[in-house]
Amino acid sequence: MLHTLFYRLAYGLGRPPWDTGITPPEVVQALASGTIPEGAALDLGCGTGTNVVYLARQGRQAIGIDFVPAAIAKARARARQAGVAEQVLFFVADVTHLEALPLPRVAFALDMGCFHGLSSEGRQRYAEGLAALMLPGGHYLLYAHEPALPADRSHGVNAEQVQVLFTPWFNVERIERSGERDRASAWYWMNRKGSPS
Repeated sequence: MLHTLFYRLAYGLGRPPWDTGITPPEVVQALASGTIPEGAALDLGCGTGTNVVYLARQGRQAIGIDFVPAAIAKARARARQAGVAEQVLFFVADVTHLEALPLPRVAFALDMGCFHGLSSEGRQRYAEGLAALMLPGGHYLLYAHEPALPADRSHGVNAEQVQVLFTPWFNVERIERSGERDRASAWYWMNRKGSPS
């Protein structure tokens, strides 16, 4: 409950510090690789829609999901201002219940800071729901904080946890560790098992 209130206040009171308005180079690199199959792109925990607009500008149908209504309202306004409103869909929804949404199969999925804040049960539902949505050969790019303390189970995931959760459905191609302020983090580059049709 406090987690939900924190994010609602952060977006309601202005621009949170993590909302930079800049698509990171890792996302640009993923889209420029030429290896992502044709299909829609999904941003899980999309915030105010910076990356959804970027994905739409790359010619993808782009979908953003966030549970904060104020963030989605700002995302819709951003898409209108960018002239891509016809190419995007936004949902105020819970990423741990993707099956409840009328979503197409997706070729690319992005998560920058949503997954690492979920409960262990929520992470399992998220992984299963995403696997069901992803096209074979589709790419999934995850950015996640590592736990600040070894015993911290409320925020952050380590590489072993990510691999255990996702390898039933995804190949983890590479992990790029980084540091954000005093917090260790990592980018996980994955693709959905199975051959593109």
